[in-house]
Amino acid sequence: MDVDPFEVVTLEMNWDGLDQPYTQRLTRLRLGELLMQVDELAAQTEAEQEN
Repeated sequence: MDVDPFEVVTLEMNWDGLDQPYTQRLTRLRLGELLMQVDELAAQTEAEQEN
């Protein structure tokens, strides 16, 4: 199964304090880039908390 990196998908996030979910349309490629950045930030935060 091939995944089209330029297919547009809708990202929906919801957390306490929001009146309504936050939605954003973006390509799968951009979503992948954002997820990699979040993963890097999480690793950085974990490393800082260990020190």
